[in-house]
Order: sequence, then C-alpha cells, then structure tokens
Amino acid sequence: MDNEPAAAHAVRETVARLCQEGVTHWTPTGLDRNFYLDMAEAVVRPAAEWVDAAGVVIDPYKKAEAGQSTPRFVAAASILLRFGRLPDMSEAVYRVMDSCAARLPVQGAAPSPDFWMRELATAWFCLRDIAPDKRLAGWREALAGVDPERVYVSIARDGKTPADLHNWTVYSAAGEVMREAAGLAGRTDFLCGRAFFEKYMPPQLHHFTELGMYRDPGDPLTYDITTRLQFACALACGYDGTLRGPLSDALRRGALTMLLYLSPEGYVPFGGRSSQFNFQEAMVATLCEFEARRYRDCNPALAGAFKRQARRSAQAAARWILGMRPFRNLKSGFAPELEHGLDGYASYSVYGLLSASFFGLAALMADDTIPEAPCPAEIGGFSLELAPAFHMVFANAGGYYAQIDTAANTHYDATGLGRYCRTGVPLELGLPMPFASHPAYRLGTGVLPAPEAMAAGPAWCVDGGWTALAGLSDGLTHELCEDEASSACLRMRLAMHHAPTNVGIEETLALSPEGIELAATVQCAGAAPERCRLMVPLLVTDGTERSEIRLETHGATVRYRGCRCVVAAGTDCAVRLDEAEYANRNAVYRSLVIECAGGAIHARLSLYDTP
Repeated sequence: MDNEPAAAHAVRETVARLCQEGVTHWTPTGLDRNFYLDMAEAVVRPAAEWVDAAGVVIDPYKKAEAGQSTPRFVAAASILLRFGRLPDMSEAVYRVMDSCAARLPVQGAAPSPDFWMRELATAWFCLRDIAPDKRLAGWREALAGVDPERVYVSIARDGKTPADLHNWTVYSAAGEVMREAAGLAGRTDFLCGRAFFEKYMPPQLHHFTELGMYRDPGDPLTYDITTRLQFACALACGYDGTLRGPLSDALRRGALTMLLYLSPEGYVPFGGRSSQFNFQEAMVATLCEFEARRYRDCNPALAGAFKRQARRSAQAAARWILGMRPFRNLKSGFAPELEHGLDGYASYSVYGLLSASFFGLAALMADDTIPEAPCPAEIGGFSLELAPAFHMVFANAGGYYAQIDTAANTHYDATGLGRYCRTGVPLELGLPMPFASHPAYRLGTGVLPAPEAMAAGPAWCVDGGWTALAGLSDGLTHELCEDEASSACLRMRLAMHHAPTNVGIEETLALSPEGIELAATVQCAGAAPERCRLMVPLLVTDGTERSEIRLETHGATVRYRGCRCVVAAGTDCAVRLDEAEYANRNAVYRSLVIECAGGAIHARLSLYDTP
C-alpha cells in the first residue's frame, strides 16, 4: 500500500479493525447465487410480456421502447438461461438478441447505444454454448461490425476532450473490453476493444477521489457505484493492460469505503440523481462479489465480509422486487404507472431491467465457496466523512445509522440529517432521504413536494423570519469531531458555519440502542435567535400502506408495518403536527415541529421492531 493517501489508510484500518473484532452473535444469511437469480427472474418473467414481434422491449407504461431496456432484458435473460432457468423463454431471448445485434452497428438505430455493448457481450458469453449455431454466427458478424466512434454518443474522436467524458464512456469502454474478451472485436479499420478502452480511460483515473470513489458531475452517489462496477467488469473479463494496476487499486479503495457508507441492512445512501432505485443494491452485491474473490486466499475475514455484504444488500431490495406485484423499481410502494420518484430518464423498464441485469452479474461473479463473515456496516461503532467530494457524514452504532448531507444538491436533497434508520425496521419509517422543495424527479399524482427544503434538523427565527439548515448549501463549511465510538454507542459533533449570514450551527448526534439523540445549538452573528425548531418528518404512507400517527404532549409515535417510530422532545418544547403532506422519492410525510425559545433544541429519535 505504498503512497496510500491518509484518508484511504484510515478507512482500510477501520475496516480491518472491524473485521477482526466482528460480532459475537450473528447468523449466516443462508443464501447463494440462486437468490440473485430469483431477484433477476422476478423482473425478467413479467418483462417477457413486453417484448414485441420485432424483439424490442416496449415499456408497459410509456408504450414505446425506452433507452437501453432491450439489451438489459437480453443480458439478464441470457444469464438466467445460462443457469438453467427460463427454458420456455429461449426463443424470445434469441429474438431480442437478433434485434439488438442488428441495430447496434447502425448509427442512430439504438437508443443510448453507449450502454448496449456491455449487456450484449454479457449475453454472448452466456448464450454461446446454448444458442443455435446459425444465430450465433449472425450475432458474431453483426457485433464485430460495431464501430464505437461512429455509433456511440459520448466520444472524443479527435482525442482533445476525453477528460470531459464520464459514466457513459466508462460503460462503453468496459463493453469494448468485454467484446474483445468474447472474440467479437479485432477489426483494424476502426478503433474498438482494448484499444478503445486505453484511448478513453486514462483521463477517467482523475475522476477518482483518494477514497476510490468516482466523481460524476454533481457527485451523485449512484454514479460512484455504477461506474466502479463497469471498471470491475473490464478487470473481471481479463483486462491486463497498463491501466489494470491503478484501476484495481482505485476499486479496492472504493470498495472498502463502500463497506463503511452502507447502512446496517445494506442500503445505498441517498445523494443526487438516480437515488433510491433497487438496482443500487444489485450493483453493491456485484461489486462485493468481485471484491470477495480478491481477498479469498489472502484475507478470508475480509472476503467473508464482502460476501455477506453482497447478500445483505440483495436482501435489502427484496421487499420491493420479490414482495410486490408488479415489482417496484424504486424503494416505494407507489403503483409503477404513477412514475413516482422517477428521474426523467428513468422509465420503469429501464431501471427495472437494470436491476435484473446487475443481479445476474452478481450471480456470475459469485464464488459460493467463500464463507460469510460479519461485515462492518452491521458491526457499527464508526463514523465516516466524505468531503469535499460527495459532502456526506455517516454514523453507525447500536443498530442505528445516520447520514448527514453537509452541502446538499438542492435539486435532489437537503442539508442536514437526511437519513436515519435501524436494523429490522422499514427504511421509510425513519427517514430514507430528505426533501427538495423543487425536486428534479417526478412525484406521483396527488402528492406534493415539501414547501421548502427539509431534513430532520434545526430552523431558527430572527426578526420574525425563519431559516432552516436544510435550505443552506453554498457558503456552508463544517468541522467534524468524533467524541466516542464503540459498536454500541457513538457520539459526534458537527460544527457548521454559514458565511453569507454569519450563522453558526452545532449539531450533536449520539447513537445508541435507545435511539439517536439529536441536539442543535444556533448562533446568529454571535447571539442566540429568538426561537428554534426541529423539523422531523413522520411517515404517512409508502404509497401502499398507511401509518398511524399519534401526537403526544412532548412528541409523537408512528406505527407502521408492525413497527414504531417514537420522537421525544424536551419538556421545555412545544410540539405540533403540520397538516400538510409532502413527498420524497420513497413516501409521503407530515412534519412534526418541535419549538422552543432561544437557540438550543434537542430530541430523541427511536425506532422499534415491535408495534
């Protein structure tokens, strides 16, 4: 680990300590690759009904082909065929592969073509020993004729601006490596395969942080994971060129960081665009299976931690894929036709089939001879700061997890405590993500955004006007101090200063098995404000099931799906429940307002797995 950055060294040491300490009581998941295949099949079987006579996947709600749905179907379905599933669907799968192979070489014929080759190369690997020879020959000829710099969109043929390219180009470059590994490249009249990868990928190394996280524009968490996964696919397919060493090291560091920023149950953090989709946990599962192989022989405890994390993250998404009909592509119970929580490019088929494709990759990556071992996220007793890139703070102890955004992208999130959850309790009963007042994603019919940016955090009143931390971003700085850390308890202080308004906010979070103690102190130009509030969103409905909210003298209790959320305020505070209902991607909420005189306020947030 020569010349390892200090931050990366600290993460590695934390993971090593936690894997060595472990936990005294834990039960293996009992899962194997078949669980990933179950998840993929739960999406692919209904999606087979969307395939038209020409072999094109038609989104059931848009009534048209959407983005890269068609190649994602054939990749996921081919993996299932490879493992002996879907024998009744083989002809439909071949028909879709016919369509994809015929269209991709034709400029402008394939929507979002940069994403297609990775899916089609995956399908080829799985079908080459199954499909009829005549069809294989046709696919081989067609895919060998794909000229990347003519067909793909995100390119720099002149080589002058490759550093301005991001995840689209990484997808296509990984696909080109896989294409060459499949024996579908090698033409000399255009740039393809490994040569394409080595032209376009060197500048991408500069988009990695010291912690091995990939920065797509705006620092969305999802695009850290998905881009690292494409590099992992290239390496898994045998790429051994000059970039293998630095890419392998970046993936190693990013994976260790990921072990610390996941929730105890394996959920991916919120943050930016394409958030809260179930394909996120599928990507984690695949990356963790890849990393488990890395450590299989040299570090069995860490290999086992990655193995277990892969399975736990897959389990985290199961409620919405295996447990709902139709399956949901988002962590929400809203009916898919409402398109609630979707980004403009995120149709039901595009991201539903992406989860199937990635769960299929997890099955391909899995080595089920590696035994599980406890993973850091379920052990707890640590905090992690990502700054300035990704601007997040995570805390994990006592079965509780907290995620704080320290400089939110206000089109998607809000500054402050944007997630708190506990093992064994539905994610949405606490808070899965904050609220943007003008979200860049869609909301379903009949639900509204919050009137202002909102997280579980403080607001203060000066001269009769209220300001909330949730709405601040530009000009906000912070310092983090961890006062205590063990698997049972963690206490940390976050001191923030907003230079444009000369406001200082100190938040203290204490996590223990009893809950999360949240306290805030505000100073406005050195003086306490007139009044202070804590705004705590309370769940109303996930789109399928409604909660029961009871306002109490000094707090509130929410009951939902056999569990409870209890918010307890200080006896010097007044509490009220706003009538307005507002939504984020996951669910609909009402705000519990806790208010008192002066500039200091606190509350306890507790989650219980009993009614």
